[in-house]
Amino acid sequence: MLAFCAFTPSFAQGIYALKQVNTPYDEQQPVLSSREELFLSVAFHPDNTGGSRDYGDVWYSKKDDFNQWQEAKPVASLSTTGYDLFIGFPDDNSALVYHDGKKKPHGIHLYRRTGETDWKYEYQLDFGSFKNNGKSFSARLHPSGDILIMSMNTYGTFGNEDIYVSFKQAEGKWSVPKNIGADVNSYEQEMTPFLSNDKQVLYFSSNGHGTGEGRDIYYSQRLDDSWERWSKPKMLKDDINSRGVELSYFIDPNSPFTAFVTTTQNSEGYGDILMRRKEEIVLEEVSPAENGRFLAASFPVSENTPAPVTSTANVTSEVAVEETVSEVATLPGGEENVPFAAEKEQEQVAEIAQEKEELTEETVVVEEKLVEKVSEDQETVMEAATLNSLIKVSALDKNTNAEIPFKVTFKNANGDKVGVEEGLKGAQELPLRENTAKVTISSENYLPETILVTDFGEKELVMLTPADKGTSLVLQEVLFKKGTAELADQNSLTYIDQLVDFMKENPSKKIRLEGHTDNVGNVALNKQLSMERAGAIRDYMVDHGVQFERIMLRGLGGSEPIADNGTTEGREKNRRVEMVVID
Repeated sequence: MLAFCAFTPSFAQGIYALKQVNTPYDEQQPVLSSREELFLSVAFHPDNTGGSRDYGDVWYSKKDDFNQWQEAKPVASLSTTGYDLFIGFPDDNSALVYHDGKKKPHGIHLYRRTGETDWKYEYQLDFGSFKNNGKSFSARLHPSGDILIMSMNTYGTFGNEDIYVSFKQAEGKWSVPKNIGADVNSYEQEMTPFLSNDKQVLYFSSNGHGTGEGRDIYYSQRLDDSWERWSKPKMLKDDINSRGVELSYFIDPNSPFTAFVTTTQNSEGYGDILMRRKEEIVLEEVSPAENGRFLAASFPVSENTPAPVTSTANVTSEVAVEETVSEVATLPGGEENVPFAAEKEQEQVAEIAQEKEELTEETVVVEEKLVEKVSEDQETVMEAATLNSLIKVSALDKNTNAEIPFKVTFKNANGDKVGVEEGLKGAQELPLRENTAKVTISSENYLPETILVTDFGEKELVMLTPADKGTSLVLQEVLFKKGTAELADQNSLTYIDQLVDFMKENPSKKIRLEGHTDNVGNVALNKQLSMERAGAIRDYMVDHGVQFERIMLRGLGGSEPIADNGTTEGREKNRRVEMVVID
């Protein structure tokens, strides 16, 4: 009775701090077992396996005879010198733990309990493909044991950390993590996801949904079984969210009226664990019509095509078709729309596939441009012309016209390096390397410029733009295949290689890639496409050695045009990716 009285006054007011568990260090990701044990991650604690520089060890607490949480202790058998995160319990005697790659391979691992705080390592979970490109990771195992909901930086993210879902398969394997889509994921951070027992409500922390006051707790309702359609995220009430950072909200599996959350409010920037009454939320009713992915689709047609294009419907698992429809749903890309009608046939589903004109080997359609391939004979002539030739070049600061030191990199038609001249300043006369097709002029803290050999004059003054904070550059030579985020050609990759070189030569610089489209079509789909295109460039740069954390993303769709969307030429200019120096 005394224990009940000691506990009740604080909790009756809405919030109860776990004072015995919280330390002056960073407590995050609390997880409760069916035995009412509390596992958590503690960062920078001197008692961690890696000491005060350790980004997170697994710690443990349980209640005493008076129903109070005891002081937490580190669990050495679940921890390494790197970042370790307790994820959940497949059953009462096993646990899943994430390791960042130090001592244990990068990924999620299974352990078996051998004592109260003793665990034996078993194996690493197989996802087919799993890679976290950033330092931050969070995840929870659903109580059913067959769903993992996680947050990480990986290929295909819309912004920084995005939320992904994976499903348990046969023989203990797991599906490749799937991005849950742009309804929830923004160009900022979505972290510490928690899925309700009925699998219908997702709680998560985000700074990308408009408050401007750091990371707060939101919830969103799942609308169908695609796991890509969600209701608009709503923020929990102010008594949960503060001016600090709120993370790791979850509902106590042993007490459905109780929730836990971590906050940095009043904790000198480190997370503390709080317990509070669960907020009651009102969910929307989803009708069968709303639950479908599309009722109809429309197809892009060039301005010179007055008649509808022929399209086919294939059986798939994506789009529910419940009756004959003749609606229009716009696809991105800036083309006009042609309605498509689908007829109901039992419970079948339909996917729309556009029939494309046959293209010759000499022409590739990219956006609304025709990119001519260079024939082998033309390439041979171009390469032969460079033999025993000289170029004259000097580099100037674009703002001051002052001479600056520079480097010249010689590249062939495929963008491969065939030679380098470094430590140059002033007017230079340089012999071209064999097979040189283009040269890149670069200088530390300046944006590089690439010039075709055939464009050099008697003397080339190259004006380099200082890479100051806020400087932006339109990536004019980066093209994508029509309506997709797939890079169009080798020239696009070569241009991105130039950005890779810039980032490697300026290791302190950070950039943001901003994707843009024209304003024709569905706003949400355009925004998603613009984000995916920026993400494709980042993925390539990361694969070629640039640290993931140095590249931010934004997908702006058609909201920031630089030309008139009323003309073909204007729409073409508006479909672009820009690089902005942010640090």
